[in-house]
Amino acid sequence: MIHYYYGFGKGKTSSALGVGLRARGNGMSVLLVRFFKDNNSSELASAPFDIYPAPDKIPFNVGVEEYLPWVKNALDYISKCESDVIILDEFADLVPKFISFDEAKSVVADSSREYIITGHYHNEALHELADYVTRFEKEKHPYDNGVQARKGIEY
Repeated sequence: MIHYYYGFGKGKTSSALGVGLRARGNGMSVLLVRFFKDNNSSELASAPFDIYPAPDKIPFNVGVEEYLPWVKNALDYISKCESDVIILDEFADLVPKFISFDEAKSVVADSSREYIITGHYHNEALHELADYVTRFEKEKHPYDNGVQARKGIEY
């Protein structure tokens, strides 16, 4: 099945990783692919998953030309992997600027696997495709008061 977690609230990635931990605890194999993120995240040190390597550094507003080759390599890796659960962190934000909906749909086409898609923006086509849809909405966050992201909590 396909899970789709989206919105601007905190917890999308944490929820996706939680499903991955549950699956791994039950003997399933898990692949984590992180889009629009670099390798500077604390969860990478403890996640018992196959983790596709992100770029060492990624600009905040990365351009299509510079990022698309990495995206295409990641999508190729996903198509060849044999994991039972595939976490596609921030994948929804690729559509439609970096890949078309048809390309996104082909990534999650293997019905023998569980896919967990996260992202900030709502995409109606992904919404319709998914079996589970959860919107994360921020009501209050320390960032609103100038508190920067804290290592070990937000990243």
